[in-house]
Amino acid sequence: MIEKVFFKIMDTLGPYEKNPHLAIAVSGGSDSLCLAILTQEWVKNRGGKITALIVDHGLRKNSGKECKETQNILKKRKIFSHCFKWKLSKIPKKGVQEKAREFRYNIFEDWCFKKKIIHLLIAHHFEDQKETFLMRLNNNSNIYGLACMPKILFKKKIRILRPLLDFKKKEIIKYLNEKKINWIEDSSNMSLKYSRNRLRKIFPKLEKKGLTDNKLKRILKRAQKERNKIEIKSTDWLNKYVDIDSLGYASINFSSLKLLNKDDFIFIFSRILNMISGSFYVPKSKYVYNFYMKIKSNETMNHTNLGGCHIFFFKKKLYVCREIFKKHRKQKITFQFNKIVWDNRFEVEQKKNKNFFLKKELGKSVFIEQLQKNGWNKILLKNEKLKKEFMIPNKIILSLPAIKNKKSDVLYVPHLNYYSNIKSKKEFSNMNFFFRSDMTVSNIY
Repeated sequence: MIEKVFFKIMDTLGPYEKNPHLAIAVSGGSDSLCLAILTQEWVKNRGGKITALIVDHGLRKNSGKECKETQNILKKRKIFSHCFKWKLSKIPKKGVQEKAREFRYNIFEDWCFKKKIIHLLIAHHFEDQKETFLMRLNNNSNIYGLACMPKILFKKKIRILRPLLDFKKKEIIKYLNEKKINWIEDSSNMSLKYSRNRLRKIFPKLEKKGLTDNKLKRILKRAQKERNKIEIKSTDWLNKYVDIDSLGYASINFSSLKLLNKDDFIFIFSRILNMISGSFYVPKSKYVYNFYMKIKSNETMNHTNLGGCHIFFFKKKLYVCREIFKKHRKQKITFQFNKIVWDNRFEVEQKKNKNFFLKKELGKSVFIEQLQKNGWNKILLKNEKLKKEFMIPNKIILSLPAIKNKKSDVLYVPHLNYYSNIKSKKEFSNMNFFFRSDMTVSNIY
């Protein structure tokens, strides 16, 4: 019985608080509805409750109607739901699915934080895992990547749980049919323009050639064990040889970095680039490998850009800071966890009465941008002593967040304790920028 197996898996994904409140990402498809219903049954025995989180992406004509239909299905099962609207002024031509996914996770995490919910369940199942494995295999992924999706993913404020990873699609469909529950079919799941959908077509052929589900499960289990070892080893190395500064840069013991083998280097250096750039995506291994080869060949290199970061040498150490962009490039501002987040790297905190002013004026009269060369030069004209006070590489100073006006005049640079005048000090003295130096960690079960 699918329920018994599911309950055992859920128990292994603990610990849970007393009377837990769990959030479920629900699309209206068979997988997420099955997850919601199974979790509802499991949580009853613990005196808890669940909330289904839905997103109306607005990418299809019937998306609003489907959202309401999904809520009605859940309502019949006495499952409370909340629907979020993805408001886009213009649909991006490229990477729509990636941007939609980024929005979903951000809005779900933020909602969970506000409601003090620490568990978010996602309905990825075994076929999703199989697709991920084949896609990564096709992209020459290393053993870490081939471990695919973990059942538990620790984020900054929540835990993402995937309790259906061991279940096949046919088991999910059978369960829903037995319960006489209808679901919504997403037409995009049939479109062959997506690589995942094309892969599904060749599953039967691969099974005939010997890549059975049982064999794949064994491969995944071995890869996941190796990933655990890699994560423990890399975390230990990072703690010993890398310093992460509150100004948003990393300094690395270069002699120790050179001693790393290829695979360890690619994994560790990719994590550093991810953290300093604030990117949601790991840089392509081939680019990190090219950098590794430059280092191993003792090729003369003063500086380079990689993965949204600037890499350079200073006093026998290797430094990684945020890439300094062209003058008119704006860094993304989001509102998460009751804080303003700039460039997905710095959290901006203010007193409540001041926070309202900033939210209201951001993008209108004030802007958060990199300080950049022009801004730094203007500051030095007013106060040349600052250059001696901050004995750090110039490139790091240029990458710092700064509050500017419409004319690009620098009003406030928090990390330099610089204010353009008394008015700026009055408006921004209660504002602090904190570098988010956390990294996502996964546990494999």
